[in-house]
Amino acid sequence: MNALARLRLMFPIVLIGTVILSALLPGSDTSAQTTVTSAERELAETFAPIVMIKTQEEDCGPGEPFRPVVVDIIFGTDDVRLMKRGTDGAPATEVKRNIDASDLFGLDDQYYIDLPGNPRNPGCHYETWGKKRMQELGIEPSLYARVVSEPGEDGIVVQYWYYWVFNLFNNTHESDWEGIQLVFDAGSAEDVLEQGLLPSAIAFAQHDGGEQGEWDDLKVETNDTHIVSHPSAGSHADYYQSAVWLGWGENGSGFGCDYSDAPEEELPVKIVMLPNEVTDPNSEFAWLTFTGPWGQIESPSMFSGPTGPVTKPRWGHPISWGDGIRENSLPVPLHSTIGPSVSQVFCGAAELGSRLVQLFPIDARVITGLLIVATGILAFLSILAWRFFYRAIRLYLRFGYFFVTTGVLAFPIAWAGQQAEDWVQGRFRDLLEPGATRGVDATGFFQYLLHASMGGLQEILLACLIGPIAIYATWKLALDQPLTFEQTWKDGFYYFPRIYGASVLVAILLTVMSLTVVLIPLAVYKGVQWYFAPQAVVVDDASVRQAFRVSSNRISAHWLRAAAIVVAVAAISGLPGPIIGTIGLILHVFSLEQAQLISGAIYCVLYPLAVIMATLFYLRTTVAPGRAAVYDPTPESVAVNPNVAPA
Repeated sequence: MNALARLRLMFPIVLIGTVILSALLPGSDTSAQTTVTSAERELAETFAPIVMIKTQEEDCGPGEPFRPVVVDIIFGTDDVRLMKRGTDGAPATEVKRNIDASDLFGLDDQYYIDLPGNPRNPGCHYETWGKKRMQELGIEPSLYARVVSEPGEDGIVVQYWYYWVFNLFNNTHESDWEGIQLVFDAGSAEDVLEQGLLPSAIAFAQHDGGEQGEWDDLKVETNDTHIVSHPSAGSHADYYQSAVWLGWGENGSGFGCDYSDAPEEELPVKIVMLPNEVTDPNSEFAWLTFTGPWGQIESPSMFSGPTGPVTKPRWGHPISWGDGIRENSLPVPLHSTIGPSVSQVFCGAAELGSRLVQLFPIDARVITGLLIVATGILAFLSILAWRFFYRAIRLYLRFGYFFVTTGVLAFPIAWAGQQAEDWVQGRFRDLLEPGATRGVDATGFFQYLLHASMGGLQEILLACLIGPIAIYATWKLALDQPLTFEQTWKDGFYYFPRIYGASVLVAILLTVMSLTVVLIPLAVYKGVQWYFAPQAVVVDDASVRQAFRVSSNRISAHWLRAAAIVVAVAAISGLPGPIIGTIGLILHVFSLEQAQLISGAIYCVLYPLAVIMATLFYLRTTVAPGRAAVYDPTPESVAVNPNVAPA
């Protein structure tokens, strides 16, 4: 046998021997899941984040209903399915139930995981299911961690990945991957530990985007080597501070308000180390190679489950990703102010829009139908209210010196209210700050009560001080009577006690009806009838007890047009300020405080216009047939409206 033949014979023998020897020798496993070193584990534990979640006082109530967990929560249960997408319009087919990590090894995006429940109508199902599974399996709140470097970039990165079973944001979907990362100017975990280095850069993931920071930034909260993370309730975007944030979802990942505000509590978490690569299909981390969605597929895609960590830019290019995200997040103002606040309008509109999208299928015919209906309703209401709006504009502009001045003089109320709220918060901050042992605190409840009370006080002052002045002036101008600034304010203040009493009485009655739920339709109906109680006091000299009855008798025959007036008044006075303030915030033209003050100022200037419109309508109403007027109309009111008959 020649030398070449002997070599050919020996080659497979040597190859087989090498494979066997590699498998037997320690540390020679070619699967990367065994390459996590003790130094990397120590580094991940040393800098593990302090996770603060929004307190949930009761199941299915406000607060954070979920916990970050290991993905084992979805394995080994009959109600979680591995699905394969259909082709050419065919429905998806079930591949397997009771799946485990190995079942996901190497699967691409033709496959997806289907959790039990309907993401478009989640209710409390996912919360209940997740808590039940955690209890059954003894799963503790956990974060995945890995230490990685990026080719061509200096430094190493410690990443923490949060897995949540559901995303309860405006774009509800099954499963949610979020997280944070810390960058160190070092070549290895050993270097960081030996030199006692702190992170040179930080990045928090937020809705497929993120926010960068530095260890010594004012916004960054730390406790020794631990950074504090504030995941927003339900949506789980990570923020540096406790507040309400403008959640601007990159890549169609949602849009609305993220709530990481108080009250909060610290969530102890367990750190589970991840390998940077998995080649063994039997590894406990075989699921890392799965590139399909981790939740049910929906249309539009914003309601579909997200793909896993290895598909994210921050997995393979963490440093480049961190350098490319934004530097700041936008807090939503929560200071009290006159009129609807920026947070009320923006957050409410985003939540309403998302709920409509969840309830109705995204179908061109459905969307077209909804737009036609909405446009028709708005057009109908506009037609009903237009002539009074036009007349109000003419009167407002003609006597702008009076009405604009009246509105501007109300602005100090808004400014004083905001300053008072800031002072009270600062005065009691030390008393109400959570102590060294983090837990449920009274700060959030205190701030809520303070905001609600200050905002309510300002609204009452505006309605009961500026309102009667604008009503009185409109009434006299409609009669072509001379109007003096001094006399109008004097007479307007005369009506303050009765208007205040009537407003409180109407508010109590409507609140009681609304709390019963079943009487909400009646509350809407009566709310329109009683809306003009201040006009009844000024124009018809009604008492506190008579005011809402007088208003009801006047409006009953004109309810539909009155409803249009109420909607128009709310839009005229309540929408422009918050819209302009929000746009200014998004474009970084205004600061938080400036946005609130500008919103309040616009509301104050437009409020008299809204009152003029409501008063002009009231002056043209008649008592409904079969209803006796419960008041003796003044000669002036009869002159304006000769159709009003004496009692």
